[in-house]
Amino acid sequence: MGLYVNTNNSSLYAQRQLLKSGSQLTVSLERLSSGFRINAAADDAAGLQISDRMTSQILGLEQAVRNANDGISLVQTADSALAESTTIIQRMRQLAIQSQNGINSVADNAAIQKEISQLSTELNRIANDTQFAGRNLLDGTFSATFLVGANSGQTIDVSLSGSSARLSSQGLGIGYDGDDVSGAYRDLGSGQLILNTGLAPAGTYKFATSVDGGNTYSEITVALGGNSTSDAQTIVDTINEQLSFRGFDSLITVGSQVVSNTNEPLRVAQASSNPMDLGNNFNPTGTYDALFLDIDSLDKALSTVDSIRAELGAKQNRFQSTLRNLSSIRENVAAAKSRIKDTDFAVETANLTRNQIIQQASTSVLSQANQSPQLALSLLN
Repeated sequence: MGLYVNTNNSSLYAQRQLLKSGSQLTVSLERLSSGFRINAAADDAAGLQISDRMTSQILGLEQAVRNANDGISLVQTADSALAESTTIIQRMRQLAIQSQNGINSVADNAAIQKEISQLSTELNRIANDTQFAGRNLLDGTFSATFLVGANSGQTIDVSLSGSSARLSSQGLGIGYDGDDVSGAYRDLGSGQLILNTGLAPAGTYKFATSVDGGNTYSEITVALGGNSTSDAQTIVDTINEQLSFRGFDSLITVGSQVVSNTNEPLRVAQASSNPMDLGNNFNPTGTYDALFLDIDSLDKALSTVDSIRAELGAKQNRFQSTLRNLSSIRENVAAAKSRIKDTDFAVETANLTRNQIIQQASTSVLSQANQSPQLALSLLN
């Protein structure tokens, strides 16, 4: 091996190794201090792109979890309001049965009617005032979409606009005992007045009625002949004539006869844009004798509420299933991202130790290599 003064190959080699070990030591220190294996695109260009896409997915999944939890809270709020509505309807049904107790006095039925009116008012209040985050839930207009995934289109829809229920009666009426004819009616609002009487002998009879707002028609006079068929039709014609300006139709039962010019009973109807009004204006006035609450209609109202609650329950279970799935996906994606981007401390601390040893050795070797040209001086001496 030659001895050169102008070029010290040993020193150059030692310098290169020292530079290399210093660069690797810097990388190890950076990875250990940041916790990330990829701190710049130069560290792993493809890995950086993949990990960034995974980061977007993870952030989306985390927000989707929050969205799903909000959906569960909303459904629970609506369900709790409907649960109370169910309790109210059950009580109204109980009162409907109680009202048909033959020993009730006028005062007894008046007390029952007052409670029914208050329960009806509360039903309407629940329907109109139940809110979540400032939005009405049970007024028949609510519809919302919850994004429960990291990407567009991964949604759950919650709609109460197509499931609202309305008890279409405008009021439940109280009848009046005539001199010889016992009668009672139901005021069904813009359309019907239903009178039920026993088979009456010939004579002239008066019925007291009341409609919404307390306007009482106390002089509906019906003259009956001795023929039952004639009696029934006469009542129909008379009621329609005297109340025609109110737009009423009549359904009359005389004895076993039914004479009707309408086929529109009290019902629970689905209405996409109407409030969830299961008890609308139960405010009859007049002379109390027999309280008419349609038990079948209350049963239908109860069935409608139960159906809505069943749908809400199914939505809640779906949200909860979605939450479990989102949590599982997030866990797996986060683990995959960690393997790509995060620092493996076991490996990196080993690299750090190795690079520190190499750097120290390179420094020592470089020092000795720099002494080589001095050997040429000994030859000159």
